[in-house]
Amino acid sequence: MTTPHDAKPADDEGVRPTRTERVRVGLRRLERATLRIERPINRGLGSARFNPLAHTGTLSILFFVVVLATGIYLTAWFQFGFEESYDAVERLEGNFVGRFIRALHRYASVALVVTTVLHGWRTFVQDRFRGARWLAWVSGILMLGLLWVIGVTGYWLLWDVRAQALNEILIRAISGTTVGLDFLLDNLLTPAAGSGWPFMLLVLVVHIVLSLVVGGFLVLHLIRLTPRLWFPPRPWLIGALASVALVSLAWPVGILDPAEGSRIPGSFPLDPFYLFLFPLGLNLPPVLVWGGFTLLGVLFVVIPWMSRSKPPPPIVIDDDRCTGCTLCVVDCPYGALEMIPRDDGKHRQLAVLVPDRCVSCGVCIGSCSDDALSLPDGSIDDTTAAVLAAVDRSPGSRVVIGCERLTEDRRNTDEPDVVTVNCAGAIHPHLAEKAIEAGASAVDVLGCPAADCANRFGNTYAQARLDRTRVPRRKRAFADAAILGTWVSPIDGARAIDRRIEEPIADPKHSVARRSLAGIVGLMVVVGVLSVAVTNIPYDPGFPDGAAISIAMDHQGGAVIAGFEGEPAIEDGAPSRLVVAIDGVVVLDETYPTVRADGIDVSQILERIEMPPGLRAVRVELYDRTDPNFVTVLFDDRVSIPDGRVLDLAYVDRVFVTRADAGRSLYFDSTLGVNAGCRVCHSLRPGEILVGPSLDGVATRAETRVPGLSAEEYLDQSIRHPDAYVVDGFPSGVMLQNYEELLTDEQIGNLVAFLLTLD
Repeated sequence: MTTPHDAKPADDEGVRPTRTERVRVGLRRLERATLRIERPINRGLGSARFNPLAHTGTLSILFFVVVLATGIYLTAWFQFGFEESYDAVERLEGNFVGRFIRALHRYASVALVVTTVLHGWRTFVQDRFRGARWLAWVSGILMLGLLWVIGVTGYWLLWDVRAQALNEILIRAISGTTVGLDFLLDNLLTPAAGSGWPFMLLVLVVHIVLSLVVGGFLVLHLIRLTPRLWFPPRPWLIGALASVALVSLAWPVGILDPAEGSRIPGSFPLDPFYLFLFPLGLNLPPVLVWGGFTLLGVLFVVIPWMSRSKPPPPIVIDDDRCTGCTLCVVDCPYGALEMIPRDDGKHRQLAVLVPDRCVSCGVCIGSCSDDALSLPDGSIDDTTAAVLAAVDRSPGSRVVIGCERLTEDRRNTDEPDVVTVNCAGAIHPHLAEKAIEAGASAVDVLGCPAADCANRFGNTYAQARLDRTRVPRRKRAFADAAILGTWVSPIDGARAIDRRIEEPIADPKHSVARRSLAGIVGLMVVVGVLSVAVTNIPYDPGFPDGAAISIAMDHQGGAVIAGFEGEPAIEDGAPSRLVVAIDGVVVLDETYPTVRADGIDVSQILERIEMPPGLRAVRVELYDRTDPNFVTVLFDDRVSIPDGRVLDLAYVDRVFVTRADAGRSLYFDSTLGVNAGCRVCHSLRPGEILVGPSLDGVATRAETRVPGLSAEEYLDQSIRHPDAYVVDGFPSGVMLQNYEELLTDEQIGNLVAFLLTLD
């Protein structure tokens, strides 16, 4: 709880190590380096209390809401399909409102990533991720990962050259494996993909569902905090919205060229905030890229449990001293205290601890006038003793009681004396009053700037207590005493102790000078413009020069390729072998193993063959039968393939519908009088009678129903001449008599084929 300025950490006297003495030295250095980088911002805005980086958490929520709202608008315009999605965005770009909303959506997304990363970094270097804070940390890391996926799928929703380049990354990742290849062939690379609306629908669903999941994680992220801050104070809210709106108006997103399968993607703007893995995906093995990225994510998730510096133990409550005043419950920033009824007759309520939420910040200690709360190895009595000892060493001098983040560097602090506490919020007003009573000329309460307290509100609570606007208040008798609050960046702690810098806390919700507000807007506009400029820097993915042949197919051995003549010979099918020759030279001879897909064994083929541009003789042969000499020539022609172009050859099997399948469709068509309408009168469920008997098992019964007639002959007769044999218990003349006129011979044969499957 308390460390005099000349004490040694964990010395023989058992002084409790401060927070800065518990964490890794490297983490402290990172925090100070970060604060030094932020120092020009503080000076430019006039004070550390105006630093927008202290509000990156709530700014992230604000930008997330903007992205959601603009996303709902854009979804209303969205059209499913490759060409349709592109045309819809093109129409949006032709409309002022649509163009502005789309730019706002894009740039708010960029701002969301930037503020989220900065918030995570500041949380990390301030050591706010271990112990009871693990839930907020883990949910934050998961949100960041999901935001990345959402952003990538957002780029995929517009079928332009950027999406085509993403497809190339996906193709490279899947090439040589069977994982996801079936999905790729069905949705992107073969004629079966059609207009692409199923793929676009899937991407949009992922885009929207993950956005909702992020919203759920956001609630989880804040659930342990009291009070919960959803949005930044008004100046930063205005500054953020104004900056992103100004950038959106001044710099529309525009639209790239549409994706074209016959063209190798060239240069395009690369968004480093969402597509940062793109260059790695091109130049490194996919397993290394995705494995490394996943490993890094897991590492960040488990960091709270990896550190050797364990979080401090929770506070201790002295039940005998607790009066049930509830002030500690109100002030605890993490909801770690609750009140329960007590039955010992002393008081009505008793404060109890929720251990897994306590971070040992000590803010509750500063709110307790009864000294009922303390840390396990340091009580309020210890702190009082340290303050009085400091006064005794230098009677009539100034005493500084400061947050450990600011008092770590105690250079040039021989005068006055310094007492360190976990957080400024742990300083009860009576502590300063006792120092004045003991003979101190002044007491300085030293803490972090507004909104940048490592324990959320410790600094603002401490100042409000001194200002008599929050209980427990400073006594009226000490209203004119020299008890001051100074709130500066931790790297300015030594200067504040020496009175070379003084900063009042000034509530940022109401006390922002016009110059500072203008500076906030200006700073955010500059950052926004720089971010937008980075996302518009042309990027050449470096796809191989020259031309290429792309071959994609999902083929069942023995099946007939669509567009080719012949009858299927599935029984003679074998794994597919593809032979490609260019200018008479075989460049590919590969046999592909079969995999089970949709109930059949198929060979999944995806090949990209690079070659010099120009006029080339290309021949593609397919061997898919047990007879090794049976060949289907898929392509054989001389074609001119210019530089940067792709000869796109995609094939699908011709769909052959069996007679039984055709009869099944005919059976279930319930338009009576136009088609068979069988299901209207006959059920397929055992024993269920509609108008006629159930047809369950009819194929078996038909074999012996009429002597001399086979099952096929009996069923054919029953359709053409229904009264030739009437099943016992059912009247004649009910079934339609004109099926020979209503159905063709082929349809009747198909219907019989289906009924023969019902055994």
